[in-house]
Amino acid sequence: MKKLWAVILAVMLCLTGCSDGFDTITIDPNETEIINGVWVSYLEFQSILQGKTEEEYTVSIKRMMTNLESLGINRIYAHASAFTDAFYPSEYYPTSRYCAGTIGKAMTFDPFQILVNEADFRGIKVEAWINPMRSFTESEMISLSGQYPIKQWYNNAETRKERLMHAGDRYYLNPGSDAVIELITNVAGELLEKYKIAGIHIDDYFYPPEMTDELDQMTFEAYSSNHPNATRSTYRLAMSDRMVKGLYEKVHEYDGRVFSISPNANIRTNLDTYFSNVEKWLRNSGYCDVMIPQIYFGFENENMPFKEIADEWLNLSTGRVQLLIGLAAYKVGTEDQWAGSGKMEWIENADVLSRQVEYCKEARRYGGVVFFRYLSMFYPEPEVFDQMQLELSKLSYLLK
Repeated sequence: MKKLWAVILAVMLCLTGCSDGFDTITIDPNETEIINGVWVSYLEFQSILQGKTEEEYTVSIKRMMTNLESLGINRIYAHASAFTDAFYPSEYYPTSRYCAGTIGKAMTFDPFQILVNEADFRGIKVEAWINPMRSFTESEMISLSGQYPIKQWYNNAETRKERLMHAGDRYYLNPGSDAVIELITNVAGELLEKYKIAGIHIDDYFYPPEMTDELDQMTFEAYSSNHPNATRSTYRLAMSDRMVKGLYEKVHEYDGRVFSISPNANIRTNLDTYFSNVEKWLRNSGYCDVMIPQIYFGFENENMPFKEIADEWLNLSTGRVQLLIGLAAYKVGTEDQWAGSGKMEWIENADVLSRQVEYCKEARRYGGVVFFRYLSMFYPEPEVFDQMQLELSKLSYLLK
């Protein structure tokens, strides 16, 4: 009998995932709200906000909510900060140029508040979408007012070297700096304090692909003094971990709020290029509540076929973190340039999105879908308008 119990215990330990080091405690999927979401990006704000009066903007937001409600959308991921700027009156960041045409130009009304209010009236929840690391170009940085922390860092040679990284065509905040982590979490706290939002959302902008060693040399050396075996990769992964955990902990200071992450669909690219350990965050508690991989590929994509990639993510999910699937509404009716032999799939078929939703809904751990992005769905280019209408008619049935 003792031997039998020993075997049972060993099996139970294996089932809990101790062999791979991941926490695989699951939750009941029936207790989780199915999310039908859409991203509202800075490009939407540029279209419906820039140069508009409060009345004109409000009319556009009301129309947005009517459109989303008709489709069965119950969650909006709306940009509150895309480039360490703000789509609301912020203590920490200047007003976005996508709001008023010029960085830092004050607005006479709060566009984010109007969006949150109108969504709440329709029973649609909003998460404030921020890009915590992506910042300004050189010319934009020069034009910033000195009242903002980032400009103060830029003006000082030591803090610029420690806290800012110039990669590609713009600056990024260095998560290896304690001051940077404090600023990022303060921005999240500001949004959670000011607005009736469901939580905070970030996407796949972590370390930029153009990273070189000198960009974070100062903070790497400081880290290495206490972690002598650290490599550049393990250091950057640790810094992304702590930024994510910092945001998670800030969000959870507010009852009922959630923290969601939308990474690149390629797990190895996340790890090796962006230094974001998304598998770890998905399979363990304490990093995020919801993960939304951007599976922006068709079924016939030669390099990243939708079913294969979706299955990879679904199989990784333990249920600890709710898994949604990000879908590419912007590809409807267009040639998919990097899809190889499947490049014409989105042109030749008017049901790619709806079939993807059907496929996901059959999954054991289905948590919902999110579409990129609002304007692509409801204000597409004229040449794809009819095709999008066919998709929307099918999606409306599937999402309600």
